[in-house]
Parts: sequence; structure tokens; C-alpha cells
Amino acid sequence: MSDLKWKEAIAKVLEEEKKALHYTDIAELIAERGYRKSLGATPQDTVSANLTTDINTNKEKSIFAKVDRGIYISRKFLDDRSQLLTDEPEVEVQPASTQITTKERFKIINAYGIYWNRNLVYWKTIPDLLGIQQIGASEVNFKDQIGIYLLHDSRETIYVGQAIDQPLGQRLKNHTSDRLGGRWDRFSWFGFYPVNENGKLHIDIKIENIRVQNFGDILEAILIESIEPRQNRKQGNLFFGLEYLQQEAPEIKKKLKEQLIRELTDKL
Repeated sequence: MSDLKWKEAIAKVLEEEKKALHYTDIAELIAERGYRKSLGATPQDTVSANLTTDINTNKEKSIFAKVDRGIYISRKFLDDRSQLLTDEPEVEVQPASTQITTKERFKIINAYGIYWNRNLVYWKTIPDLLGIQQIGASEVNFKDQIGIYLLHDSRETIYVGQAIDQPLGQRLKNHTSDRLGGRWDRFSWFGFYPVNENGKLHIDIKIENIRVQNFGDILEAILIESIEPRQNRKQGNLFFGLEYLQQEAPEIKKKLKEQLIRELTDKL
């Protein structure tokens, strides 16, 4: 099967499921069912952009309907107009490949990773921090990301820091040999730079006119995502991008393969 267009693939999933789905689930089902082999680096963002753009452009003639924050349904299965989301204005999500401005995407935290494993990073001079938005998506390197990070041991968060003057990769590298070097084995990060569909960071984005409410939203968002309190049912307000899943550094895979070959050779 050749790749369907994104809109066609989204419509096919929603017609098959006959129920409302979050756009992240739609993206994962498109990949699982092979409707698109080429997913790019931001398939979930791409699905969200296609849904929002179609609804904003076609209004009630759109084949999609939004029923809750991030949740959509095929309009043919919308049996009650009261299901439509009316208390949150539609804001068009620009495709990640287009020029991003503060007005178009005023979000602070655009990508993040939770409890990434220190042992899956190859700690060279400035280490690569590799992640994917979902299985089958293209890899993204977050070594040049800026934002907030947390260091964890097996029991708790032991340190919170900023990666601003130095990017995330360099800041984490520093912590492998400073006073915290032997105390952490996991890390979480919350990045300000968005990712485009080609897997590159938009490092020239400008964040302006941040209000006190925005600072509160940032703190709330980071705490919710990193601590995961049981009574919080929502994601932080200033999260645009989604969680990225960590990928093991290829150098580590190579070393493990070489070690296995040596062990097998020694047994001969």
C-alpha cells in the first residue's frame, strides 16, 4: 500500500474506530496500520495540524469535529451537536515546517522527555540526546535544546537546573563529572525549542510578552509532568509539543555488539 495523504489516513482511522480519539492515538494507529510509511519526525503534531486546519477552514463542512481538547471524531459519528467543544477557541496549528512566530505558536514548552536513562546516552564531549515522538517516527537530536531539566536517582528528584546559557547536552555532560556525577541515573527535560517535521530544532524562535500567568502555567506544567500527581487529570497549560521517547545511542549499541562478539569468540 502506498502512503495515504495525511488527511485521508486520519479520516480512515476515525471511520474505522467510529469514536472520538486523541490526535496522538490517531497518529499511532496510522503508523500501526501502515497507512503511512513516511511519518517524519513529528507525526502527532502533523495530525493535530491537519485536523485543526481542516476544521478552521471548512467549519461545519469539515469531515472532522473537535469534541474536547486534543480529541476529534469523524463528523458522521457525531450524534449530538452538544458534544462539540465550544469553550476553547480553535487556534490553527501551523505545520512544523513553516515559519514559527510568537503569535502563531505562543507556547513555552514545545517538547519534553521524562525519566530518560543516563546509560542510554554516549557521554562524549557534547552528547547526542536522541528521541522519537512515536514508534516509526524519525529521530530527533535534542543536544542543542534549551529549557529546564531534572536529575533523578532511584528514589527522587535530586536536582533541578536551567539549560539556557549552555544547551541541554552540555549541561548534562557537566553533571557526569561534578559533585552530582555519581548520584543520578535518570533525567527529565522540558524544552523551549519546537521540532520541525524534518527533525530539526527551531532555535531562532522568540518568546516575548510573558505574563505572570505564563510563569505560573510553566511551573504547573513542569510539576504535573515530572511528579505526575494522581489528582491532576490535565496536562500543563503551556505544553504544545509532546513527550519524546528516548532512543539508545548507536555507539552503545555498537559497543554491546562488539562485547557480545568477544564473549562468543572467547568461548570457542
